[in-house]
Amino acid sequence: MGEQSAKMRARHGFCSALILLLLVFPRAGHAQAANLQKLFSDYYEFELRESPEEATFDGRADYNDRWDDPSPEHMKEFRASLVQFQKRLQSVPQAGLGEQDRLSCRLLDWQLKHGISDVDVMGTFFTINHLIGGHLSIFSTVAVEPAKTVKDYENQLARLRALPLWVDRTIAAANVTIAQEKTAPKLTAEREVDQLKTEMAGEPMKSPLLAAFTEFPDSIPAAEQERLRAAAVDAYTHSFLPAWQKLRDYVANTYVPAARSTVGISQMPGGAAMYAYRVEEMTTTNYTPAQIHEIGLKEVARIQAEMAKIREALNFKGTPEEFSDQVLNAPRFHFHSAEEILEHGRDIAKRLDPQLPALFKVLPRIPYGVAAIPADRAATSSEYYEPPALDGSRAGYFYMRTIDPEKESSCCMESTILHESVPGHHLQIALAYEIPGIPEFRKVPQYTAYTEGWAMYAETLGSTLHMYETPYEVYGQLQGELFRAARLVVDTGIHTMGWSREKAVDYMYGSGADPSRDFMTAEVERYIAWPGQALGYKIGQLKIMELRTMAEKQLGPKFDIRDFHDVVLRNGPLPLDILEEQVRDWIAQHK
Repeated sequence: MGEQSAKMRARHGFCSALILLLLVFPRAGHAQAANLQKLFSDYYEFELRESPEEATFDGRADYNDRWDDPSPEHMKEFRASLVQFQKRLQSVPQAGLGEQDRLSCRLLDWQLKHGISDVDVMGTFFTINHLIGGHLSIFSTVAVEPAKTVKDYENQLARLRALPLWVDRTIAAANVTIAQEKTAPKLTAEREVDQLKTEMAGEPMKSPLLAAFTEFPDSIPAAEQERLRAAAVDAYTHSFLPAWQKLRDYVANTYVPAARSTVGISQMPGGAAMYAYRVEEMTTTNYTPAQIHEIGLKEVARIQAEMAKIREALNFKGTPEEFSDQVLNAPRFHFHSAEEILEHGRDIAKRLDPQLPALFKVLPRIPYGVAAIPADRAATSSEYYEPPALDGSRAGYFYMRTIDPEKESSCCMESTILHESVPGHHLQIALAYEIPGIPEFRKVPQYTAYTEGWAMYAETLGSTLHMYETPYEVYGQLQGELFRAARLVVDTGIHTMGWSREKAVDYMYGSGADPSRDFMTAEVERYIAWPGQALGYKIGQLKIMELRTMAEKQLGPKFDIRDFHDVVLRNGPLPLDILEEQVRDWIAQHK
């Protein structure tokens, strides 16, 4: 009886402990999950605070009264904050996490490591830059800033008045690049001088910075409108203009004389390491510049051979340059007005929309529009896509080049719209914004190889979507693809092989990727100013096509294109190695 009682007491003790464990561990699990979601949320809010411009684009008005801080001192504080986020992430136990939480942790780890490396390796290198300089962000942000309430207008005024401080901080950052002898090329800095001068031209009320003050919503009383308009003119005159003049004078008189005469980044101290980092960051691969150069040469040869087949099928006896000049530039392919370009572009977009369900299981709810590039940048900007607000309060837009319509050809328009709208950028980005249950920080990162690679892959879907119905349209799509392949050769040539600007232009023009030498010159100057960025397009497209071929081969009749696209898109933007893991896991499950 005593032994049995002891056993019963032991069993009772075990059961009590088990009950206690069952009670405690779910709470611990819930606490772990809550802490993790708090980390993700804190990081996203940190990103918005650090880049108020990005917050504006995402549709968050919390920081619409300020700009980012580009000063060297703040860069150190920014790096320290990233290290603290790393420590918080490393303290999270991985055991017991769900699949999506584990993926979120990996992606946050990737972003934090690259954010720290960006400070350590690139530093203030991009401060003065005619392609991605902060001065351009000022204007693009104001263009999407809300203007519905008095508070919205007060925010815009606060931003105008904050520009002198932003310029001082920008100059401080640029001085660091001069001291380190890590400046932008002279031609890049000279282009920025021209831009700053253009941005200051004209009367205050004709500036895009004051566009919202030319027409107010009816909900704002007339007296308030007059006050706000007067305040805007004052802020423009006494804050923006002096600040921009100061920045222009600095770039022209201090930075340009100190800027390097070379064009390749590896030709300056520490440049080789900087380019190696840029290649890894932009492609999210371990490819070396030499490997990418070779991939580019092979792709250029392959695409040129495909284009030659089309010329032969059309019995064209001339050179590729003559075909582009005589056929693709023929009057029948050109437009006569801006309205005609927009009408043609919108027609293509609306012909695409109803065909998408054949290739995609899920389509975004956020709509997109097709519009002309705004007048203030129409003469200098290429066509581009502007994402919607993260909360869906603003639609996405594809902005078309409508200036000089007689120079625009309809041959390449279908592939451009496939790339920029659907099933390219808009479909991918809007879908990412609408993914339920994932942290906000995962929806917005722009892994270039993924986002641009997907958009280029989308171009190859044109025939399936009944877009490329004539050999000229197919030729136009191949010409665009050749253009991206030639970038691999030229970007690596400039930044690791000592190619001159002229040699790069000769190669691009001679490849047959575009019949305009002026356009190719502008593009080469882009690669000079923005090392590595152009590599992500073709590398990303090749990876997605490689994964699709692998899936088709291994799954055979089980392969479903809609399922494949769902796997590629359902987790939002990803580095290419993680994307490959996702596809391989899906293949294994379906085999």
